[in-house]
Amino acid sequence: MPRTEQVSNAVILKSDPQAASAMKGEKLVFNGKDFAIEPLEDNQGIQIVIPDKTLSILNGFDSGHVRGVKIAMPENISWYGGGERALPLIRNGQRIPLYNAPAYGYGEGQDQLNYSVPFIFSTSGFGIFFDNPSKGYLDFGKTLPDILEAGFESGRLDLYIIPGENPETILGKYALLTGKQPLPPRWALGNFVSRFGYQSQQQAETVVQKMKADGFPMDAIIIDLFWFGETIQYTLGNLDWNKKKWPEPEKMIAGFAKDNIKTILITEPFFLENTNQYKASHPFLATDSLGKPFVLTDFYFGKGGIIDIFQKPARDWFWQFYRKQNKLGVAGWWGDLGEPENHPQGVYHNLSDYGSQRKMSANEVHNMYGHVWSQMVYENWKKDQPDKRLFFLNRAGFAGSQRFSIFPWTGDVGRSWSGFRAQIPLLQSMSMSGVPYIHSDAGGFAMTDTADAELYTRWLQFAAYTPVFRPHGSALDSLTPDGTISLPSEPALWDAQTKAHALQTIQERYRLLPYNYSLAWEQTHFGKPLIRPMVYAWPEDEPEEIAKATEQYMWGPSLLVAPVTERGATTKRLYLPAGSWFRYNNLRKETGSQWIEEPTTADHIPVFIKGGSFLPYWDKETMQSTQDYNWNDTLTIRYFPGNSDKTFYIYDDDGVTPDADKEKEKHQLMSWKSSIQQRNFTLKGTVENWPSGQKRIFKFQLPVNGMELGLGKKTTPIVFTLNGKEITPIKVQDPGKEDSWWVIYCEATGDPIEITIRK
Repeated sequence: MPRTEQVSNAVILKSDPQAASAMKGEKLVFNGKDFAIEPLEDNQGIQIVIPDKTLSILNGFDSGHVRGVKIAMPENISWYGGGERALPLIRNGQRIPLYNAPAYGYGEGQDQLNYSVPFIFSTSGFGIFFDNPSKGYLDFGKTLPDILEAGFESGRLDLYIIPGENPETILGKYALLTGKQPLPPRWALGNFVSRFGYQSQQQAETVVQKMKADGFPMDAIIIDLFWFGETIQYTLGNLDWNKKKWPEPEKMIAGFAKDNIKTILITEPFFLENTNQYKASHPFLATDSLGKPFVLTDFYFGKGGIIDIFQKPARDWFWQFYRKQNKLGVAGWWGDLGEPENHPQGVYHNLSDYGSQRKMSANEVHNMYGHVWSQMVYENWKKDQPDKRLFFLNRAGFAGSQRFSIFPWTGDVGRSWSGFRAQIPLLQSMSMSGVPYIHSDAGGFAMTDTADAELYTRWLQFAAYTPVFRPHGSALDSLTPDGTISLPSEPALWDAQTKAHALQTIQERYRLLPYNYSLAWEQTHFGKPLIRPMVYAWPEDEPEEIAKATEQYMWGPSLLVAPVTERGATTKRLYLPAGSWFRYNNLRKETGSQWIEEPTTADHIPVFIKGGSFLPYWDKETMQSTQDYNWNDTLTIRYFPGNSDKTFYIYDDDGVTPDADKEKEKHQLMSWKSSIQQRNFTLKGTVENWPSGQKRIFKFQLPVNGMELGLGKKTTPIVFTLNGKEITPIKVQDPGKEDSWWVIYCEATGDPIEITIRK
């Protein structure tokens, strides 16, 4: 049998009828320029020709076991993407498996992890998406020099060629092709209390009380598999509370909710023998080749089956267990082991809902399993709770999974410096693969025999500038194996100095909430990643230097982040692109287009603000959760002087309503730009949307020293105007900073805002 079905639903953009006519040699237009698809001279392939760009697809192949395609890969062209890998960002010379798989305790060099995405792009101006969810590989010239080879065990091989002027353009088009992530609930950007795992209601409540007593803001608690069983093994499939250890779950959830802490529960797609739902699950399990429920006999968690997530009756049956807990107040879900972790080739799935007339074996649909699970949760949540946004923590999926409000993490990383270093390229790679909310278990996950406070501190400082802030690791108390220690993931349970550094880090993340939330809007609207590798953010700034700057990244358009990933490091080498830059911790200015050795101390990592940036900031002394934030409150907007042609967006809504960004009366949106002419600064805010009758106070902060340096002689008086009227700003000292601020208050009512500063 040919096995050429297309069962993927990754692509949502309707095909262009012009594409077919291009195969006949007709000229087409792309961005106002002629392009064509032409046969190669030897008729052994085709080339796509756009002015200044050519992509040569050499030929297809079929070995009988693997089908694929070969593409020319000139040695001066770099390739990126492919999903989750603990490898260098540039893929040239690598061969990466396309098969979602866990790796316990991994570190640098791990080439196969939980999330494969067959989307890649090059510095030559092309992206390629191979829409095939079966087991496969991408070989970037490792086997055959100068040849990019993609191979898959089954399914139709659909290629989408995405031309673009730069990575931002290509990723934006890929987002149109496969979808963008809906707006997250605002609480998803707060601090999570999490470990593997809380073993009782009393333990979970005690940890939360300790965090509260020490002043840590919190927005959610995540409860691992002990909510339905007392042991790690042999309990998957119970899917209800173990009342011996959790006697009053509804009361506990309500108590957390009273403190604005959301409860998130784990689920897995496996149903093991002797668990509550094993017998009832039989009609909904994947089968063997004879149609009988497949029994996993070599599975760490126990003997049993896996739900056939591709069947609607199975999905409906599975969802009833979610619905029951939602009624108790559960606010979000965690899907674990969804690669699936154990998925032998002899497992068969029914994909009649996807157009397949035959059952398909595990390898044929493996990478799509977690994707369909995420879709199930998303669609049912939307139907049952249409007034709330979904938070679904998962670790496996496929292209397009971002449409289903997923918040994937990087799996069971080692609690080691190597595991930490592996996260830097990994998160950047996933971000460039169209998966925007990728994050790691901050502090590391795997069990260890050493408590490394420095590693924990540096990891949290890095995590503050990633999409989700979730310290999480193994702390099993009496269940901890011999030779390991029960190491907490919660900062309140560390020593005083570590706790103090963590509190400072978490508070700063909360102060950046309006900035981070605006990044979420940019992702939903434009398809931009939150983590932006330097090659994405600065493709034309000294390309050779930018290509080397992979141990740093842009957090949104304004913040350059350089994590400290070496034990005992007192400096961090980093590259500043062209322009002016301000140190986040003390506002001292630096000039770009250079590598620098930046000193660092235990209380911070190097973070720089790009000159010309507008940074919305939650200027509040104390905060307990994101619930304290209100879109009617005074909003601080910090401007850092410098030449910039970028547009900076500030978005706000109630943080809860789905699709608030599409409803005029339910969101605020302004775009901001600055200009400098003869040492005069002009800041312009253009209203993109403003609810009727809405009033809000904006508090503008401008660094005194930075503004004066840009304006020239300090002896000349500075004149400030607001919407054409001269004003006198307030000058205040920022505690803990070496600089002071000019402060201007402005009432926003929906009209444009213009501030000028001149001498």
